[in-house]
This record gives sequence, C-alpha cells and structure tokens, in this order.
Amino acid sequence: MNMQKAEELAYKVINDYGGAFLMALGYIGDQLGLFKALESSGATTSTELASATGLNERYVREWLKAMVAAEYLDFDSSTGRYVMTPAQAAVLSNQDSPLFAGGAFKLTMPTLYNVPRITDSFRNGGGIPYSEIGPDVPCAIEQVFRPGYLHFLVAEWLTKVPGLTERLEQGAKVIDVGCGRGQSTVAMARAFPNSRFLGIDYHAGSIDAARALALRHELGNVQFLAAPAEQALAQGHCDLICAFDCIHDMVHPVATLEAIRAALAPGGVFVWGEPNATHEPLQNRNPIGRLFHAISPLHCLTVSLAHGGAGLGTVIGEAGARELAQQAGFATFEKLPTNHPFNQFFACRPN
Repeated sequence: MNMQKAEELAYKVINDYGGAFLMALGYIGDQLGLFKALESSGATTSTELASATGLNERYVREWLKAMVAAEYLDFDSSTGRYVMTPAQAAVLSNQDSPLFAGGAFKLTMPTLYNVPRITDSFRNGGGIPYSEIGPDVPCAIEQVFRPGYLHFLVAEWLTKVPGLTERLEQGAKVIDVGCGRGQSTVAMARAFPNSRFLGIDYHAGSIDAARALALRHELGNVQFLAAPAEQALAQGHCDLICAFDCIHDMVHPVATLEAIRAALAPGGVFVWGEPNATHEPLQNRNPIGRLFHAISPLHCLTVSLAHGGAGLGTVIGEAGARELAQQAGFATFEKLPTNHPFNQFFACRPN
C-alpha cells in the first residue's frame, strides 16, 4: 500500500468532513441574518452580534469561532472582536456582488434533506420529481445562478455570438427555456427593451416568482409561461432561444432540443449553457468538477429519472452537448469563447 497516498486521501476526507458541517453552519448564518448583521456592524463581539440579531450568545459565539477557523471571517485577538472584511462580504452577504456564493448554503441543506429518498432510488430506481424536491430548492437555485445572470449574461456571454447584441438592441423575439424564477429572462429584458422575451418553465411556483420579479422591474416586454418547453416552442420563429443549466435536467432532452431547433427563425441562434466540466471523470479532479459530480445524483439526475427520463446528470461536457445537438439535427455547434469558472456556453444553428 502507498501510505502517502492513503494519508493524502484521509486528509481530503477530513477536509470534506469539515466542509459539510460548515455548509450547515453557513445555512444557519444565512437564515438567521448573521452574515448580513456582520456586514453592517463592522468589528463586533459575540455579545453585540447576539444582541443585534436577538439570538443566543453562546450559540453565536461558537458559530463565529467556526467561521474564523474556516477563514470566512477574521478575528482581532487584541480586542476580541470578529470582523467581516469587504472581500468576505462580497462572497457571503452581498447578494448583488458578482462573487456572491451564499446560494451554496441555501441549496446544500435542503438538498441533503432528500438523502433518504435518494438512497431508496439507488436501490429501486426512479427518483424525486422537481415538484417534490423541496420548497426551498427553487429559491436556492435562483440565488446560486443570479450573480452570473446579473453581471455576465448580457455584458459577456451573449456578446460572444457575433451580431447578437446588435440584433437584440434593434428588437428580437427571444424564448428563455427553463427560466426558473426568471432572473436570466429579466436580466435580458431589462437590457434590451426593444426585444420581446418569453420565459418558460414547467414549475408553476417558479413562474409565479418570475412574474413578480418582472412586475417589480416594471417590464412590459417580458412574459412567463408555466408549460413544457415543447408546448411554448410551438409558437416558433424566434431570433434567439436560450437554455441555461437546464437541458441536462430534462426528461427528454433531445426532444426539447429538436423543438428548439424547429422554433428558430432563419438566421436564429440557440445559446446553450452547461456546467463547466468535461465528460472525462479524471479531468474533473478539481473543486468545480467535484461539486458538479457530487450534486448530480442528488438533484439533476434524480429529477429526470423520476419520470423515466434520459438521466444525463449534471456533467455532460462539450462532447455530450455536441452529441445531443447532432441528434437533434442542428447544422452547426460551436463552443463560445467565454471564461467563466462555473459555466460553458455553446451556440447552435439550425441551418
């Protein structure tokens, strides 16, 4: 036995062991407003933070120590005060920051609640439909992806398709497939008031939230529809169809891609986002690849297999996306030159 390799693996397990519990404490901190309170308070003691949040000081003190050990917070040993730096606030509490990662706390815990049902699926097949995945999960997914849509979708990702921004500025017809709670659709609708947008998702609760989001922004160029993708796409003649981080979740991904291809107008383009990982497992030995592979059986895989679907899982990579596009009959498939740690993007054309 290679003892060095065994020791390295043991330390990796210990690191993940601590990380799992930190996700739980991060969830508590998010739910109880501790991160927000730290952002606004400056240097503080556990007593002051407990008083400001109305929480038990002893629990707050232990939580703060864990956050310091994880390097989520700083500590001034000369004064006994805990500090959230601007960099830490950008990641943990400021939801409008491009680096906000607090959605990870929101998604991890509700997902882990489903482990007993997933364990049963390992034995018997099937899965958990999205309608039963948990009431907190759709909002958590929104929080995970919102920074990207808010800061990069319009400013970077769409610009990688030549001429697309200009077309949207002039006025185009756009469908956003699998729009969830509407963050991607609304980001585009705000940026391109001359274009018309339709966000579609089969989860009615998410569509209700998307409509409320559009209402808050007083947008008149966006609509939302709770329906299967194929039904909405039958309207056809779209200049742009988008699908961000959802094709791999679908029960019938090839059928959906075929419907997308058929709905594109001459000269139209399909912009498709997938997790930034590869179909080769050994190449995913990095924090991003580990994350995507770990979440797959707990979410993306199970919501498809629950309906007897394709069960692609979270990671299909460029090769998997290219194969699906070919099966759906797209004439061209191009990986766009984006540089984002979590997402990769493709442009497909019907002719």
